Amino acid sequence: LKFACVCSPGGRSLTCPSCPAFPVPLAVFLTGSDRIPIYGMSSLRIIIQSTPSGEQYLPVAHTCYNLLDLPKYSSKEILSARLVQAIDHYEGFSLA
Repeated sequence: LKFACVCSPGGRSLTCPSCPAFPVPLAVFLTGSDRIPIYGMSSLRIIIQSTPSGEQYLPVAHTCYNLLDLPKYSSKEILSARLVQAIDHYEGFSLA
């Protein structure tokens, strides 16, 4: 699930419009599936809820509910870094 963006100094960016590969790992992280829903992406409902945990914590995805627990970060840069870190270390439901 790793992705790279040549536009950002760290190689990854959530805000880069020229990085079309980002939505795929994000969708897998949030839903647990790499498949498009049968009724299309417009039928996918993602819920983002704020959590009181600190900036050192990563976002948590509850894939059964398409729910993202997102700590309150002080900047977009920290939000981007933590979300990218969570996505990069996502292992899914692999049984191997």
